[in-house]
Amino acid sequence: MTRALHANILLSLAIWFACPMPIINAEDRFNAAHPSTTPQVRLASWWFTRHAEKIAEIEAANDAKQNKSIELLMVGDSITNNFDKGGPGEPIWKQHFEPLNALNLGFGGDRTNHVLWRLDHLPPLKAPPKAASLMIGTNNICWGSDKPKQAADGVQAIAAKLNKMYPKMKILVLGVFPRRQNLDHPHRKQITELNSYLPDLLKEIPNVTYMDIGPQFLDDNGFLSKEMMPDTTHPSKEGHEIWANAIIPSLERMMKK
Repeated sequence: MTRALHANILLSLAIWFACPMPIINAEDRFNAAHPSTTPQVRLASWWFTRHAEKIAEIEAANDAKQNKSIELLMVGDSITNNFDKGGPGEPIWKQHFEPLNALNLGFGGDRTNHVLWRLDHLPPLKAPPKAASLMIGTNNICWGSDKPKQAADGVQAIAAKLNKMYPKMKILVLGVFPRRQNLDHPHRKQITELNSYLPDLLKEIPNVTYMDIGPQFLDDNGFLSKEMMPDTTHPSKEGHEIWANAIIPSLERMMKK
């Protein structure tokens, strides 16, 4: 990490902790009690470093002297993060998403509340992106402490924020991918419940399309193989290929409008 980047991270932390805490009224206190929709920072150096890198990519796209553009936002957690260099999805990213001028906003371990904070602390793109893809929520539930409905509310909040940031941008919201091998696993049931809320929660947000591609990772009996997701959570290279093939046609249509 360069000295300049390190300094920027430390400055961000200093500003964050130096800001006085606002007086919270009763309504704000009620809203803050919702764990999935209250923006929350993560105090991890790698997380701030990655966030600073994303800010730098946006700054480059905003610089007329640099030949760079960002037309697609890929927002999520480690599953999206795995499209990055060294991840199983890297060759899939280069083949399918680099030509669309995509920015990878996937951060390992993030929940909906962390994504909300990140979006609040990104500089705006001078040329609005044409589309965004969002897949988030699995860390809120399963090993997390949130209820499926709370996590679904978090997905809704992110979709609404993305629409507010770039009102003309098309947004593809994906159902949370299946976890664990068997249908009767508690994690699988929580994900199924979370996804069941999304169509109704998203229908009033402009320019949002919901798509559940989860069944494409499963066999006819609903079994999730280790060839598809070796740790029964993160897709393999084959899983990333299925993912890309499932959404690229929709994204390309969105970006042409």
